[in-house]
Amino acid sequence: MKHKVLAICKSLLWCFVVLLFPIVSGVLSVILAIDTVTTLFLQGTFMALALILPAIFVFSGKWKWRELGFASFDLKNCKRVLYFMPLLVVFVPVAIKGFYIKSIGYVLGSLFLYLFVGISEEVYFRGIIPRYLKKYFSTKGILIASTFIFAAGHIANAFTANNVFEIVLTVLNALIFGWLAMEITILSSNIIPAILLHFLFDFETKIVVMNGKELLIAEIVRGTFMLIIACWLYVVICKQKDVL
Repeated sequence: MKHKVLAICKSLLWCFVVLLFPIVSGVLSVILAIDTVTTLFLQGTFMALALILPAIFVFSGKWKWRELGFASFDLKNCKRVLYFMPLLVVFVPVAIKGFYIKSIGYVLGSLFLYLFVGISEEVYFRGIIPRYLKKYFSTKGILIASTFIFAAGHIANAFTANNVFEIVLTVLNALIFGWLAMEITILSSNIIPAILLHFLFDFETKIVVMNGKELLIAEIVRGTFMLIIACWLYVVICKQKDVL
């Protein structure tokens, strides 16, 4: 039990580390009073900087790329990616009315930001953190622990919501997304599919036409789809003896 608690504490520490970068960039954007597009590029730059620390550990020889989820090509694991095809339905609810392009700068800034958000958060939450957890937890234990750590890391986002219902929904979505992303990583033995999902998920949300109550309903539908797929992938994982 002592070792498990220590592993969780170390995981929470890495969770805090990756959260520092968006916090600092957010504070800077307020202090400097910069415009929206510049803020997107500033935040994206800080999320890219978050990758320096794990890169140092890799290039110093303490870690290996495959320990962070960047495994080499494996035909068997690639075939498992077919299990992720139903995930395409997740992108339908919020995009059903189309996309709104505010400006080329806004789109490019959003692409830049959410690409590095996807890479950095997946490296930390589906790479570094499971690396510590796997020493003392089973695959199911890693799935549960990493899911709650990911949700804990996104609790601050919930308080930007307008009411209690939206706060609860934001936390639940973080839980479901963290669970789903970890399942994808476990099945594929690689974090690249989770990076793509994370990037597309965040980017799509920022450029859809929907807003307000309409968007809230769409996000509830999307969250329901994610939950159904997450439950199905859990069953798949339980049947894949070589990943347990």
